[in-house]
Amino acid sequence: MNGDQITNRLKSQHLLEKLKAEQALLQISIPGVPETFFSSLLAIKPEDDYLLLDELNSKHAHKLLLVHKKLNVHAKLDGIGIQFSTQLITHAKESGIFFYKVEYPETVLYFQKRQNYRINIGLGVNIPIKMKRDDGSPVYGHIINLSETGAGIILDSPYSLQLAEILPYCEVRLTDESIINCQLEVRYASMNKKTSHQHIGGKFLGVSGPDQRDLARLVIDLQRDMMKRLPKGKE
Repeated sequence: MNGDQITNRLKSQHLLEKLKAEQALLQISIPGVPETFFSSLLAIKPEDDYLLLDELNSKHAHKLLLVHKKLNVHAKLDGIGIQFSTQLITHAKESGIFFYKVEYPETVLYFQKRQNYRINIGLGVNIPIKMKRDDGSPVYGHIINLSETGAGIILDSPYSLQLAEILPYCEVRLTDESIINCQLEVRYASMNKKTSHQHIGGKFLGVSGPDQRDLARLVIDLQRDMMKRLPKGKE
């Protein structure tokens, strides 16, 4: 993905201040770690060359950050992607909650086109998916992350799909009242040898206008739910 490289401190500060004001969800990736974690911006100090980030959403993530120290940050501002990389300076604890002092980014990438980042599905949320191949044979699974344009899916055993395969029938049950019908193109496929379950990444095709609105609303609701479950910020 190509974005505008913002190196001017005033411009990058403006973008970061908007992320903080809107309490935007930050998706955190740690180089070499396949998982995605979540945080939020607590403070922006360009004059002192640092940012403060809230505690990551799991103890596992916290331990990984202390070991690796480097992190990549992805966020959305009015639906447009923002990305930067930084490094942990130090961490501290206040009222039982950790926070992180990280280096102020030298470059902030600002994507002119809207990016659709996938939101991980939380525990207690089940979104089943039912598909059919060209020959009519069924494939079942459940969604583990979701965006307005696609999903990460764990297939039930023993079902498996091929990379670039297009499923002519796909039914996503968002809620008991909301079911999306579309096609699905397989963009990623990987088999977990331990569980014998295949993990695929798919792009939704042919989603109707009303279904697209239902999907967008659910993604927003999931993002809000994730923000509620993050540690509370500090003044």
